[in-house]
Amino acid sequence: MEANKTLSVYNKVRKLTKEGKLHWNEEADGNTFYTSINDFKIYIGKSAGTISFELFNHLNTKIGLLEYGGYSPDIEGLDSFYMQVRKLITKTEDGLDDLLDQLDKID
Repeated sequence: MEANKTLSVYNKVRKLTKEGKLHWNEEADGNTFYTSINDFKIYIGKSAGTISFELFNHLNTKIGLLEYGGYSPDIEGLDSFYMQVRKLITKTEDGLDDLLDQLDKID
């Protein structure tokens, strides 16, 4: 039952992120990102080839976990969601747009 609830939270978080309704922050390691909803924290991160989606309550107790990597199957696109959040934070596409603009000016 807990796994089903965690998966439901994941699907809602993914939808809200896609709609631009959640603000994500970067942890110091550069591979972990988090968002807060009231007293809850949601983390998505990558370490040693494993992507983890973790839920914590107001006591900082882990209340949910989804993982992808190693022998675990990709849970509903966890890998692609991690990359989506990473792009939101690192804004790599902004740099590509600037580079394309600069290249256009050379012509």
